[in-house]
Amino acid sequence: VAGRFVEYEGLTMVTVRGAGHLVPLNKPSQSLQLINSFMQGVALPTQN
Repeated sequence: VAGRFVEYEGLTMVTVRGAGHLVPLNKPSQSLQLINSFMQGVALPTQN
């Protein structure tokens, strides 16, 4: 699990586990997936 996200009234807050305030530096592959999802307008991947 890379982290978690919460959606509320059109806003999404994402927490990336194990990353500090410089997420791309600490977790490059997870942050790239997050940015790509945002830029393409697709939902964030989930794991059940």
